[in-house]
Amino acid sequence: MTEKTKMIGEAPISNRLFLQFGLILPAIMVALDQVSKWATTKLFDQPFDYCESRFGEVSYSDTDLELSPLMDIHLTCNPGISWGLLQGDSSLKRWGLTIFAFLMVIAMLYILRRTQDKLGRWALAFVIGGAIGNAIDRLFFGAVTDMIDFGDVGFHFVFNVADSFITIGVIGLFLSSWLVERRAKQDAT
Repeated sequence: MTEKTKMIGEAPISNRLFLQFGLILPAIMVALDQVSKWATTKLFDQPFDYCESRFGEVSYSDTDLELSPLMDIHLTCNPGISWGLLQGDSSLKRWGLTIFAFLMVIAMLYILRRTQDKLGRWALAFVIGGAIGNAIDRLFFGAVTDMIDFGDVGFHFVFNVADSFITIGVIGLFLSSWLVERRAKQDAT
């Protein structure tokens, strides 16, 4: 396998690339996520720590805004993880998920340090930024603030900007792995 076909190589990427993809891009994504959460709480005249005061509650009828036939804004607090899993307001779960998120960020930074593939670096930056954005909510408020609602078109999970970043990043990682493997097979023939 040639150097250009490796997704994860033995040599670390340059400090400049690591700073760009491991710190700057995730910091921008965290800022976008936190601003979107702040703006949503302000839209409904709620405090930024809305989820802390509602720890354990899930949905509130006074926090809906229909934007279009496709998308609504629905302020809700998710004490669990994506897709409605691990619901409930256990402190053990809150701190366990927070610690897990930060450990995964450290692991992803380690992988990023060795990722040779440009798409792989972008994808990892997206996952890191999204994971930190949601971990901040869990750390300070006990639950993740969600607001993007496509329930009108049958998608009944409310999510946030950080969740979107994580989803984009995971798709990017799958695509990157597929492309790297495909290049490796082409080089082998």
